[in-house]
Amino acid sequence: MAGRGMRRIDSAILRVACTEYRLIGISLLRIVLGLATVLYCLSDYRNREFFWGPNSYDSPSVASRSLPHAGFSLFLISDSQAWFEVLFHLTIVSSLAFMVYGGRALTLVQAVLMWSLHLRNQDILEGGDNLAQIVIIFMVFTVSNAYLAPGAKKRRARLRAARRPKAATFLHNLAAYLIVFQVAVLYLTSGYWKIAGKLWQDGVAMYYISRDTGFQMSYTYSHLMSNAYVGTAVCYVTIFIELAFPFAVLSSRAWVRKANALSLEGLHLGIMAFMGLVCFGLIMIGADCMAMRDDDYRALWKRTLPLRGRAVAGWRSLGRPAAPLVAAVPPTAGFATASPAVDSRMVGGVDHD
Repeated sequence: MAGRGMRRIDSAILRVACTEYRLIGISLLRIVLGLATVLYCLSDYRNREFFWGPNSYDSPSVASRSLPHAGFSLFLISDSQAWFEVLFHLTIVSSLAFMVYGGRALTLVQAVLMWSLHLRNQDILEGGDNLAQIVIIFMVFTVSNAYLAPGAKKRRARLRAARRPKAATFLHNLAAYLIVFQVAVLYLTSGYWKIAGKLWQDGVAMYYISRDTGFQMSYTYSHLMSNAYVGTAVCYVTIFIELAFPFAVLSSRAWVRKANALSLEGLHLGIMAFMGLVCFGLIMIGADCMAMRDDDYRALWKRTLPLRGRAVAGWRSLGRPAAPLVAAVPPTAGFATASPAVDSRMVGGVDHD
């Protein structure tokens, strides 16, 4: 028994050191983090000096004193306006490059600049920044551009060709699992505190949230949450899918992982649409992408092939000119089967070319 257990452990370690896992999820997370940072900068671009500049209402001296332990911000190094402009626009450019290309070097640059931007002014953060700051550190050790990046196909071919134990592969998988663990802890803690809260127990939390004037609530959301049945259902479903995340990730059933991940992404899409927390919702959607394995994404992609085929065929048929109709010639005895008036390519009176 002991020998069999050791062989299983050795086999598991060998798999982790030879094959990179969750490549698709990390690639999606890369794109979402880069996009969220770009939107965060551009949403207040005209007010950038007021929020992050050297003459901001949150002065550099006050911002320096409010830095957390081991926190830093390159924006606080100098009071120069030129330094601020260069650094702010460099953050936008590096986020775009990180979103498109990925790679460890760009991930490290993105981590430094994103941390600097977040910690320059902590008053206007939406809440997803804490998770983003942790996740981006783990991503430095991962292969974040194996999918959805220039040269991704060749990169995957090189990874498949080098099926031998490597420290880089082990670090990639360790970092990927730590990201999943971090997200699981976040959802488990969030669901637990919701259960402990009386407003969530009574199913009225969403009603009070929809009345919060600190967010850009839509009228539709407020109206829906005014319905006791809808508000209570949304409260309980939210708690259920958050608490289910750690168990769904560990489940051997693919449909459980897919259902939980898609449900959470739908929840955060609703937060983006109804509460206006776009960057927060994007970051959480990127984190949800880590719930599914590469095989789950491939299975979902295969399921969309028939739908995409029908969509393409329908689109092409819309742009194709209608074929001219020609009266069919009934096959009557005594008539020739071919006629100069009817081309041999006509079948049933319709041109099929």
